[in-house]
Amino acid sequence: MNYTLITGASKGIGKAIAIEAASRGMNLFLVARSKDLLEKLSAELTTKNVSVKTLAIDLFEKDAADRIFQFAKENSFNVNMLANNAGMGYYGNFEDCPLSKHLEIMHLNMDACISIAYTFLKNSDSKQRRYILNTVSTGAYQPVPTMAIYSATKSFMLSFSRALREELKKKNVYVTALCPGGTYSDFFDAAQMAKVIEKNAQFMMTADKVAKVGLQAVMKNKSVAIPGLANKVGALASKLTPHDIVVPMAGNIFKV
Repeated sequence: MNYTLITGASKGIGKAIAIEAASRGMNLFLVARSKDLLEKLSAELTTKNVSVKTLAIDLFEKDAADRIFQFAKENSFNVNMLANNAGMGYYGNFEDCPLSKHLEIMHLNMDACISIAYTFLKNSDSKQRRYILNTVSTGAYQPVPTMAIYSATKSFMLSFSRALREELKKKNVYVTALCPGGTYSDFFDAAQMAKVIEKNAQFMMTADKVAKVGLQAVMKNKSVAIPGLANKVGALASKLTPHDIVVPMAGNIFKV
């Protein structure tokens, strides 16, 4: 039986992806740190007549990726789709944030995602179609002052997703980078960005809309999915405009 593995599944976009996937009849393997939140979500989703497995694990643990797929092996289910969604950010000037926090962001947003994607490819059935949906961000398209490390990690993941897609296109693996803009989720609570949300409320999207766009895109084998017209225009403009102009503009969006 096939399962969709979703990391960071207990909240925000990850939770929305789980709900959207369940509505499509997909069996779910949900991973997050909070056992309580996972169990609550699992109880909600099993009413949709899909199988739901959960594993509470901290992706900061060195062997997290191996443990995730060992759990799948021990329970005899096949993971054919990965929604690499777990991530974090920090809002503020680079020098005002502890170095340890910067390194945590880099580890979760890049190292953990790479480890899980690699382990997924090594442990999934190469004879069937497989899917990888990496949650990235429109922040990947330009440097963002006050979110310098976050936007840099997302640029890395966008580049990685595109390169991996090209490598795997003849192996029946669909790889999609989901690049949402501002989305109502717990991410902004953790990043302490309430005033930024208020300032840009007209551009914010709901997590369920982002999830729907992402799943549609990976199933249709699209390289990149950018939810929302304003975000599409912004991503295109960042490609066409010199960085000396784009970077201050990006910084102004997050200035409060």
